[in-house]
Amino acid sequence: MRQAVPSSGNHSLIASKRRMTALLLTGVALGAWGLPSHAQEPALRGALPENASTPRPYQPTSAGALPDENDDGVDAASVNDDTLQGLPIAPEGLQTPPVPAENPNRRVVPANADTGQSTSADYLRASTVDSEEADDTARVAPDNQREQPIDSRPRPRAEPDPFAPVGLRVGSFILRPSIEQGIRATSNADNSSSGSSATLSETTLRLGARSDWSRHQATLDASGTIAKTISGQEVSEPRIDIESGLRLDLTDGTVLNAGAGYHLRRESASNPSGIVDALKRPIVQTLNGSLGVERDMGIFFGGVTGRAERSIYGDAELPGGGKVSQKDRNTNFVSLTLRGGYEISEAIKPFAEIEAGRLIYDEKRDGDGYERDATRLGLRVGSIVDMGEKLNGEFSVGYLRENIEDERLKDIGGLSVNAAMNWSPERGTDVRLTAQTTVEGATAPGESGDILYLASADVKRLIRANLTLDARLDLTFRDNRDGTGLDRGLGAQIGATYWFNRFVGLNGSLRHERMKSDVADREYTANSVYVGVKMQR
Repeated sequence: MRQAVPSSGNHSLIASKRRMTALLLTGVALGAWGLPSHAQEPALRGALPENASTPRPYQPTSAGALPDENDDGVDAASVNDDTLQGLPIAPEGLQTPPVPAENPNRRVVPANADTGQSTSADYLRASTVDSEEADDTARVAPDNQREQPIDSRPRPRAEPDPFAPVGLRVGSFILRPSIEQGIRATSNADNSSSGSSATLSETTLRLGARSDWSRHQATLDASGTIAKTISGQEVSEPRIDIESGLRLDLTDGTVLNAGAGYHLRRESASNPSGIVDALKRPIVQTLNGSLGVERDMGIFFGGVTGRAERSIYGDAELPGGGKVSQKDRNTNFVSLTLRGGYEISEAIKPFAEIEAGRLIYDEKRDGDGYERDATRLGLRVGSIVDMGEKLNGEFSVGYLRENIEDERLKDIGGLSVNAAMNWSPERGTDVRLTAQTTVEGATAPGESGDILYLASADVKRLIRANLTLDARLDLTFRDNRDGTGLDRGLGAQIGATYWFNRFVGLNGSLRHERMKSDVADREYTANSVYVGVKMQR
């Protein structure tokens, strides 16, 4: 048999295949020779799923349940190699990706001490604001921060008194006007021993003003009330009260205080010097002014204050139609008070003061020939209290004496008590305590006058933002020096004010008054109820 002889083309093909096979076996052998032994461990076998990632630490549902950390449960201040193993970092040998210039909040975590590799903080999630303030080196504020839900955003703080008057600005002053119109039903229209029931219409205008200056201060408080009879006993009770003040801060520790006032009211039926059974009691007008300087000298302080006051009495109308002049009761009073004290603390400043004054009547002698001009002397000790809104004001006790020029009249002297304190036992409750001592002159032959003590307590309680309850207690004690004994008065009132809005409110009150005296003509009892509408700006 004839054997086939391979062609030269077949020989070259077979030789090429043999060479490729030899090269392939050689490459496999060389690759197997350099393979690390630990690569054959079973734990590293198998393919890693594409969605595999480092588990995140547990995050509680309630915010703030754990201390401030970043979202990966790691405090950035203690970042190290072990910590960064669970976070994406720039591949080794490559530069950190560039940071856009428009991100001013980017920060970079310091290089790791072991590897020397720095990590871009852009790969770290931003933590809370509080934790960022604690460590400036490991916090970042991303460009696309999430907006907080509307309900979780900080809300504006509520006004402490949302129903307080807004006021009107006039130049550098803030004015707060108000008007009140109401009806009062009373069992005793004129608070006298012979008074009867009546229904009255009462209209009250008020105006408060405060300066809005960076230094110094000026104030004005004015009110006027007109009461007219609708039915029952015919009465007319006008009342005006105006007080103004000016404080000038001259130098550090030196203050100049000035004040002026005007008051008008009908004389009380229980006044011992009044005309008995008068159809209309006289109108009494009082004008006053003061000027003083206070000086603070470290732990010591002192001051001097001058005061002047004028009282004018109108005519009294008699039932028969005649009038009785009361001009012999018109007086002028001037005084000078010196005060000095020592500061125990910022809250308590005890003081002592001396007052010297002169009472001068328009007429040298009254209709009965008595010369009633007098010299007044007073000595008092007390304290200024300043514990902030909790308790502030001042009080004093001492002795007051009035020496009358006419030797036929006895001098008047006795205990002097004065106070003006503000107390707030708890938020929403305000208490004001006042006390005053004064000497009242007389017009009857042989009578010197009396010492009158007045005290009051006002309590206001805020039940809710638009509802306020108030109560008032008045005490009157008159020590008559004409042998007629004592007069003791009590007044108690409770009321409420409800605001429909900031400008219109409804108020009402119940009041009880009683006067007990050793003189029957001065005693009376009165009960009244009031309902009104108040408007303010």
